[in-house]
Amino acid sequence: SRYEPEEKGVMIAYASMYGNTENMAEILAVMLAEAGVKNIHMHNISKTHVSELISDSFKYSHIVLASPTYNNGIYPLMDNYLEDMKALSRTIAVLGNGSWAPQATKLISAKIKEMKNMRLLEASVTIKSSLKEAQLEELNSLSRQIAEEVL
Repeated sequence: SRYEPEEKGVMIAYASMYGNTENMAEILAVMLAEAGVKNIHMHNISKTHVSELISDSFKYSHIVLASPTYNNGIYPLMDNYLEDMKALSRTIAVLGNGSWAPQATKLISAKIKEMKNMRLLEASVTIKSSLKEAQLEELNSLSRQIAEEVL
């Protein structure tokens, strides 16, 4: 009833249109595992029923949201999921993608900031189309920050 996490761990909820956002989410999961995080659960929100998303959202202490930009906004299924998780009290990290105008990171972060019980990690990663070698350190830095809090 207090909406507190059941266990320390990381849920990665991602949406991907061309596979690039999924790739970034998978690389983050590997980095978290290499940092010692054992409790990692991934969901492709385009293929996972909302009941599973909400169940794991209640379960884990940290949630990573990874989304492409769609029509200069948040990918619709990610936007719907954000509405479903308003009552939770979690730590959130955001990964975003967009080819010419990546807006997802900024828009998701703004929505999270409006939710009174959410804690948004300032470190976020935004890519244009695909993850570049130079952005791996940003992703690794985020994974270290999450791992320090979870372990």
